[in-house]
Amino acid sequence: MGNFEFEMEPLRADRLRGYRGVVGPFGSVDVFSVLCVPGQDPSRQAQLQGDQFPETLFSGGAGVLPSLDGGWLKVDGSLVDMELKVKGVRKGSRWLELTYRERHYTYVSGGDFKEARLHREKATVTMGRGRHVPRTGGTRIGKAEGDVDATDLAIVLVLEKVDKSALTTSGALLAVPMNFLFGRQRDEGDLA
Repeated sequence: MGNFEFEMEPLRADRLRGYRGVVGPFGSVDVFSVLCVPGQDPSRQAQLQGDQFPETLFSGGAGVLPSLDGGWLKVDGSLVDMELKVKGVRKGSRWLELTYRERHYTYVSGGDFKEARLHREKATVTMGRGRHVPRTGGTRIGKAEGDVDATDLAIVLVLEKVDKSALTTSGALLAVPMNFLFGRQRDEGDLA
């Protein structure tokens, strides 16, 4: 498809929180989660909508937000196999391996709002911090390199609305006492 850059603007409408943008030749896309109503359990879901993108949904996890810690990802109706890999305790020693149909991906992230990268053979998408937008946060800047397609973009974009602390050393270390002390339970999401 060729290399291109794009910017995702903050999206705040009613109870929706996420990003909206035009992603190169693939057109407009929204990626968002729905805030819970006080007194109700959080939905723990992030979804992506765009005419030229596959239906993409991330659901489940620990805490209030959808999370890599116990969540699942579906693209175009098919579950994506996700496996957290740990090589050590140093920065950069944790990553996520994803398998979708015949594609094998590696996803790394420094945590929420930091740089993230999704890579498969001959295709890489990087998401990074963009400009500040008053009262709504900031934009996210994307860079696509190689044979990137709508599926690659859908995966990396929906992960922008997912808690990625499981990929950081501090997040992993904090999860141990929190799970022990407060009995945080994972929500494996509704696969329906």
